[in-house]
Amino acid sequence: MNLGPQLIGTSLAHAGLIAGLLLAVTVPLALRAGQREAQPWLPALLMGSLLLHFLGSALQIVVVRAAYANVADFHGYNRRGADLADAWNNGTFDLSGLLIPGTGTIDVITGVVYTLTGVDQLGGFFVFSWLGFLGLVAFYRAFRLAMPTAQHGRYAAVIFLLPSLFYWPSVAGKEAVMMLALGLMVLGAALVFNSRWSGVFPMAAGTVLGGLIRPHEVALLFGAFGAAVLTRRAVRHSLITPVRWIVTLLVVGLFGAVLAKVTADFLGLSTFSATGLVETINDTNEALQSGEADSSYAPWNPSPLYFPYDVYLVLFKPLPFEVRSATQAFAAVENLTIMALIAASWRSLVALPRQLRQSPFLVMCLLYSIGFLYVFSALGNVGLLARERTLLFPMLFVLFTLATTTAGRANSIGGGSTGGRSWSVPAVLTSAPVPRSTYESVDAVSPPRG
Repeated sequence: MNLGPQLIGTSLAHAGLIAGLLLAVTVPLALRAGQREAQPWLPALLMGSLLLHFLGSALQIVVVRAAYANVADFHGYNRRGADLADAWNNGTFDLSGLLIPGTGTIDVITGVVYTLTGVDQLGGFFVFSWLGFLGLVAFYRAFRLAMPTAQHGRYAAVIFLLPSLFYWPSVAGKEAVMMLALGLMVLGAALVFNSRWSGVFPMAAGTVLGGLIRPHEVALLFGAFGAAVLTRRAVRHSLITPVRWIVTLLVVGLFGAVLAKVTADFLGLSTFSATGLVETINDTNEALQSGEADSSYAPWNPSPLYFPYDVYLVLFKPLPFEVRSATQAFAAVENLTIMALIAASWRSLVALPRQLRQSPFLVMCLLYSIGFLYVFSALGNVGLLARERTLLFPMLFVLFTLATTTAGRANSIGGGSTGGRSWSVPAVLTSAPVPRSTYESVDAVSPPRG
């Protein structure tokens, strides 16, 4: 494939038609979600979030043209996807030369999108933003299943309204598809932790999809899932409980070994030694800095003593006094918002150690978050991190939205969760209070209010 100099154009009428179709498909799904979760404010929040994702698609086009001289990764995906769509329409199905796993997978997905919808930049971006949105819906469903007494309203408001989460995963690129892949994996994990073995299907689908794009991130999440499985307590013991335990460990071990091999090949690792891994991470991320205006790269130090700085780099940089551009100013405002969320969630953080003993889902979220903060701090580039960390937020924010009192005890996925006061969505999102009886759930004794 030869990336030509021409860019993919947009027909507003065409893009509007695609947006209308996606909205029409999503409305019944949102209504069904609100009914299933007994949360009448949820459909409005979901549809509003989808519209924000569409807005993010248009904003990225405008920002890239105005602030980055129209230079962006998505132009490459657009061009190669359009070339693939044209070749397929002419009966040619040659994928040679595409980097799979890696960017070539996004080229193929973009080609599929353009084959189905026609070649239109904004219209294609709407489809990718919809995929990213579905990933967030999967994360929310998993959270509801796994933490039935947690602060669901706060979690929903954060993941569906946070600017990063509707801006970055809204164009042709890895973030949108990886959001869907990781969301499917987390939903599958939540089901498995609840002994609903149908969860292996979304888990497998997300693993395969994500493994074809960023196998290292999939391996990180799968490793966290595998460790969390070891902490799970059987809710109902039977004669086949030991058999299920052994089969689960074998499956996790097998998938883990395959992912480890794929990740090693993807990163170019000849050995899993600590020295080789550090060298590979540093070499890879140094190469990523070329041409990046926001680069502040320094070699990554793997010492755990640097972890507080890793947290600062990934979550809070830049702060207002570090801003060097208009785009960084917006990032700084969001970083302050995240700091405020963490500060307001101190009760949730205090409850974290106690609830870790009860919820393998929470163990998985914590381990993934720590691993992500540790490894991805190696990027050392606020521009790249702004995009990459969107795949951390849905897991990280679980830690800040736990039930914070012990007023009741509820059965939850993987062994129980403490009940208590939950955060309510602002009244503007709901038209009327919901009767207490509508919050009945097979997973919870104490009805969630958020």
